[in-house]
Amino acid sequence: MKFSLLLLIFIILVSACNRKHPPQTVDPDLLYDSIPVYDANSSFAPYAYDKFKSVLDQSRLQIYKDKGDTADSNNTTVEPGEFTDKKFPQFYADAEENLHFTITKMANTYKVRSELKEQPATWSTADTEGHYWVATLKCLKPKVGINSYTWMQIHGTPDGFNYPLLRLFWERNRQNIYDHLWAVIIVSDPETPKIYSYIDLGARPSGYFTAEVHIKNNIMDIILNRSLKRSINVTYWQDEQNYFKAGVYINRYGDGGTVSAIFKELHFYDQSSDVVSVHH
Repeated sequence: MKFSLLLLIFIILVSACNRKHPPQTVDPDLLYDSIPVYDANSSFAPYAYDKFKSVLDQSRLQIYKDKGDTADSNNTTVEPGEFTDKKFPQFYADAEENLHFTITKMANTYKVRSELKEQPATWSTADTEGHYWVATLKCLKPKVGINSYTWMQIHGTPDGFNYPLLRLFWERNRQNIYDHLWAVIIVSDPETPKIYSYIDLGARPSGYFTAEVHIKNNIMDIILNRSLKRSINVTYWQDEQNYFKAGVYINRYGDGGTVSAIFKELHFYDQSSDVVSVHH
């Protein structure tokens, strides 16, 4: 009886000590996704797959490496109609028919990108036929050194207001919210100082997810996994011409490292497509 009482007291003391010293948690920055390594012998030109031909036929590929727009010798451009057999370490397809966008940036250098830019036509947010960016993709979490990267844009033109109305991006930590996807929208008139609105789109999915941006009659909808995240009236932007972008883009001067986004599907649609489920 005495032994049992002593054992009970010992168990209570050990339990109390464990409550005072909770198990250590792993630093989330030590967890990241391995970025697939480009292999020329086991990769393919994305144009080899029928499902990517439509978007490539209406896109220009822009690969700006190391020092971004200021280093012409490091730039690669592929125009619409020129994608046959074109693949690069920053832009290629794998044997599972996935399209890889990858880019590496040195810290304290200018912006870099591997992106498709919709070509040749541009459009207004006021168009009644509508314009639709539709994709199934995976955003990989990079190692420490990269704090943010963009994977989708609606961008203005050089002869107008040459800024993105919308960017969809991953950020390591914003407002004490860790490893989430975000949208940033210019909510001010182009003729006035820029005002930005940031929208938390939720935790970054570890696997593939669907993403859509619909614009019609000056209403812009942002949709993730069939759920409408935000609908905004962008009438203030209707006089600007725009185009879609898809890929990866790092614009923070101090960031350094490699980022990657992998697309199972990617489309730039308009009214002629009956695939899009309109949310307006």
